[in-house]
Amino acid sequence: NFVLRDHEYSFDLNDIYDLGYSYKFNPGEFNIMMGDVKLGKTAWVQNIVTQVKHLKTLFLSLEVSDHLIYRRFVQIANNVDKHTVVSAWADNQDIREEYINSVKHISIMTKCDLDALKDEILKSEAKFIVIDTIDGLEVKGYNDPFKKQEKVAIGLKQLAQDLNVIILGVNHISKSAANNLEITHTLNVHSAKGNSALEQKADKVIGIEGKMDAVERRVRSLASRDENGFTMAFKFNKDTMVFSQEKL
Repeated sequence: NFVLRDHEYSFDLNDIYDLGYSYKFNPGEFNIMMGDVKLGKTAWVQNIVTQVKHLKTLFLSLEVSDHLIYRRFVQIANNVDKHTVVSAWADNQDIREEYINSVKHISIMTKCDLDALKDEILKSEAKFIVIDTIDGLEVKGYNDPFKKQEKVAIGLKQLAQDLNVIILGVNHISKSAANNLEITHTLNVHSAKGNSALEQKADKVIGIEGKMDAVERRVRSLASRDENGFTMAFKFNKDTMVFSQEKL
């Protein structure tokens, strides 16, 4: 008999931010976070990861070095700037231990291919897998970017279901979507870079909007199979990498 599975391996955005209603990420889901360059889409995902301490997380940082991404996790988890982290790491063992403990549920990798990902997930025992960015994931034998993206989309969705884990992929937007963003200031489900394979396979598609030279950001649900949409306003502190929710 089929049994509904929810419990400890899911997380709810309403437990992290004030949505006013539930918006859950569940095992078996493949989800997308997209946005233009330098808006903080990776940082927003890191803000989420630091809050879901009940989930072992495997973070594939395929564009940013492990040292930098780890330091930013520490900054976000403790709401401090990089100089505070660097200074404490060198001079204060007690604070350093606090920093380490604040992100101990997170494992970081900087290189992986699609074929090896299943073994890495099983080895890490992670229940939440972040891939930043999706086009940095290597796929053996695929040189055509569109065919590669289709293979990745199908593969990640299958992995999420087979291993009963949450997968969240960070993705760039297309040039045409970036140009349109200058005019409309909004994204849609088809704004992702590449073909339509990602949005077709994704259970949730989330977008981040704003201007690079401003602190205001808007994060929106662009599509979801089983949840109501949402729009949240934030201020992004580039010193601490923290997203603070604001009233709309």
